[in-house]
Amino acid sequence: MKRGARLAVLLIALLVLLGAWYLAATLSDRQQAQQAMAAEQAHEDISVGAAADMTTIAWDYFGDAVSLTKADGSWENAEDSACPIDSAAVEALAETLSSLEAVDRIADVTDFAQYGLEDCAYKVVAGAGEDIVTYEIGSQSPNGGQYVRLNGEDAVYVETGLLGPAFEISLDDVLKMETLPQDVDLVTGLAVESDGGLYELQYLTEAEDVWYTDADPWFLMDSESEPVRPLDTEKVETLYGLATELTFTTCEDWNMTDPAKYGLDEPQATVLVGYVSDQGQKESFVLLFGDYADGDVYVRLEGSKMVYRVSGTVLDGLMYPDFDDMATLDPCALDWDKLQSVTLDIAGEESYEIVRTQSTPAAEDEQPEDIFTMGERSLDSEAVTDWLEQLTEMPADSRASAAGEREELFSLTFRQDNEAFPEVTARFRAYDSAHYLCTVNGQEQYLVARTTAENVKNKALEFLIPLPEE
Repeated sequence: MKRGARLAVLLIALLVLLGAWYLAATLSDRQQAQQAMAAEQAHEDISVGAAADMTTIAWDYFGDAVSLTKADGSWENAEDSACPIDSAAVEALAETLSSLEAVDRIADVTDFAQYGLEDCAYKVVAGAGEDIVTYEIGSQSPNGGQYVRLNGEDAVYVETGLLGPAFEISLDDVLKMETLPQDVDLVTGLAVESDGGLYELQYLTEAEDVWYTDADPWFLMDSESEPVRPLDTEKVETLYGLATELTFTTCEDWNMTDPAKYGLDEPQATVLVGYVSDQGQKESFVLLFGDYADGDVYVRLEGSKMVYRVSGTVLDGLMYPDFDDMATLDPCALDWDKLQSVTLDIAGEESYEIVRTQSTPAAEDEQPEDIFTMGERSLDSEAVTDWLEQLTEMPADSRASAAGEREELFSLTFRQDNEAFPEVTARFRAYDSAHYLCTVNGQEQYLVARTTAENVKNKALEFLIPLPEE
């Protein structure tokens, strides 16, 4: 075949391919457009109207009937305007009603039973102005939608499946639950009265006036509201957190008329929480706990008629705290800024007194520096400061009961600028194979690990006894 003929054949073949591609593309675009049009035609708007225009929403979920109306921008219970309604929760329902669509419509239906719509006990009624739509909700369709009947028509719509699940709820689900105060800046007190008696905890802002250290400002008080002993701050926070972090999720009764029904006529426990608000005001709230119920316990805020269920472990923890376990375990957590001197006495050996003074700043913007001396000799300030920090962090394993007269191994006497406790002495005695008994001011007794106590003593000796010159 001549060259020109071959080129002509190739050109014709190319034109045929281009034509086929164009036809396929045109048919595909046309098919997509037809499918889009069909889909648009199939999705029929069956909503009430805009959510903002709705003024009534009512539903009956198998006998649990709720009727709500909107007044002055807020939703309320049509049966009792005093009932607290969560408008935000109802607005979410209104948004659902405003976006309802049907993917199919089955006309001229005579047998509604096959769609679960005979004597329907699952209805939603919504109104926007004078436009009111009644939805009867039936069974699910094979494609995952839901059969719905509108305003008693002889037709059935296949709704996309939003309506049914949204209204499988009761009045409890749209109640406005109470919340505990949200403006708490500082919790200052916890008092719990129950069958086990009364206990009171207080946060003392001037703890050093009643104790040798203000490291832990929470105190267990006696019946005269006098401080008995300090408690570990973190453990106290965990305890009062049972009350302050309580969240009401299940409302048992929003309008209690018979307190005895819930054991609230004579509460098991009355819990008072004192706090300082963000505005600096002293405030408080009271929780009343009633009977246990299937692992839960009934509770209400004092002055409220709303009764809730919360986990019974909340009340258990509040009624039966272990104050021995909550005791502070920091024998020497003093405020070193107030320290004037500290004396290390080693039984049968030597006594070493460390005196703390401060330098005079050369300029107003300079801070004074700590100066530590022993007699005429200056000590390494950094080494002494590290040692004091070690003392602050020296933990006890537990508190101890009286152990009789044991051999004293060494003691630390702190003199500080504190009118109530100008002198604090920690004495270390033999106790058992693993511990020393640390007695502070002849009263508080702690079990400190032998290795920990020995490290404290030996670290002090490192800067108190100078190394011999080579």
